[in-house]
Amino acid sequence: MCAINGFNFKSPDLISRMNLATAHRGPDGTGIFTDDSVSLGHNRLSIIDLSDRASQPMKSADESLVIVFNGEIYNFRQIKKELEGEYPFKTNSDTEVILAAYHKWGSDAVKKLNGIFAFAIWDRKKKELFIARDHLGVKPFYYCVQGKQFIFSSEIKAILEHPVPRKFSVEAFNHYLRILYVPEPLTMFEGIHKLPPASFGMVKDGVLTIQKFWQIEP
Repeated sequence: MCAINGFNFKSPDLISRMNLATAHRGPDGTGIFTDDSVSLGHNRLSIIDLSDRASQPMKSADESLVIVFNGEIYNFRQIKKELEGEYPFKTNSDTEVILAAYHKWGSDAVKKLNGIFAFAIWDRKKKELFIARDHLGVKPFYYCVQGKQFIFSSEIKAILEHPVPRKFSVEAFNHYLRILYVPEPLTMFEGIHKLPPASFGMVKDGVLTIQKFWQIEP
């Protein structure tokens, strides 16, 4: 199952607390990465490459990118074959294939992916955080924007490790009473949102922009 956590400032303590809040999602390992502009955390459930080399957060070969990923990419072997000779793969994981694809194609990499996924990639040179969620929204991705701070997680309770308002969303509750679920981007907490399915986003200088990369034809 795995869990991803993160935010766009440095706090080893906070990211460790977020990992602890989502530890049930990844019993096989936990890890963090921090620098002056980002904190990333991951709880691992090992499925494809069981070795320690495939642990997360994972850096690209040139260490310019760092990823936290929850999900499974069904066509990762085909993408890896396409990129062989261009990228020095060190693992047999689908996580590294996402890194290699983003290294080559940028945001267009999500259009190559067949699978279920929620991930975030930190570009250490550009100081940009790229986020994405799979076509039908199988994997969860929650986020909160407070001023210039961007916080995300696989579960809301990890976001609540931060001093964010815990205010009930009447709008979301009204939707739930009518259709028995809360449509994105709403959640039962005001100010905490779901990244819509088939969407990717970029966080740069504390500003989030979101785009759709796929939709079902009518």
